[in-house]
Amino acid sequence: MLELEHPFPESFDELFHVLEHNLSSVSIMRGYTGSKIYADSMHPTWIVTYSNSRILVSGDLGKPEVVDAVQRVVDNGIESGRGGFVIYYPKDPKKTGLGESIQSITPYPNLRNYYILLLGNKANQGKLPKGYRIEQITKTLLEEGLENTELVENEMRSERKSVKDFLDKSFGFCAISGDVIAAWCMSEYNADNRFEIGIETHTDHRRKGLALQTARACINHGIEKGYTQVGWHCWVKNEESNELAKRLGFKHVLNYPVEYLEVEK
Repeated sequence: MLELEHPFPESFDELFHVLEHNLSSVSIMRGYTGSKIYADSMHPTWIVTYSNSRILVSGDLGKPEVVDAVQRVVDNGIESGRGGFVIYYPKDPKKTGLGESIQSITPYPNLRNYYILLLGNKANQGKLPKGYRIEQITKTLLEEGLENTELVENEMRSERKSVKDFLDKSFGFCAISGDVIAAWCMSEYNADNRFEIGIETHTDHRRKGLALQTARACINHGIEKGYTQVGWHCWVKNEESNELAKRLGFKHVLNYPVEYLEVEK
């Protein structure tokens, strides 16, 4: 088994191509997101790569070495304190269920939806509920000591190696009420004029349209920056997230299999 870091040879392109509905795979291949890749050779028949809690697999997944590679990722993640992982499969995998062979976790197979929005004209921002305002997430904002800043920074670090790295390579907007950050939306895995959406509304501020407004602010900023496409991923059973994507104009492309691996306690 080989363990490689960027830059990766062109012989890996085909196995990455079937993962491109997850922009993290493109970001990893371009070297924008730090990751290691496990493979059987320099002309691989399978690859396993990861970014934080995401494990992306491709190729001949029936080989026992694939399980060994996933197990290595999980073991290293557990040592660093991770409580769970998600295995992302290609669009139409010939095999799933790798989690059943992984030790120290409980696997939960599931499905996710993928939507895309082709960017054109900016959307009207719309009216916010009384007492709320939208602001871009900046270093200055994070230093104001607003409530829920830690949650926002955790989200920033979920994809980037640090808050600074996020501010250098990505962007985000939040809804604020008084001295409380109520909701936030961030670009993720920015690569090749594309980015994906990461979005959250604090439980105390839901059902007020804040997710819609922060998402519009983030998407409009993407248009200003020259991006042409946005991706949206959510669980198939998450009705609210699916409906929000549709309200924002996203079009459904496909659903694909994943497995959530919960670390046993």
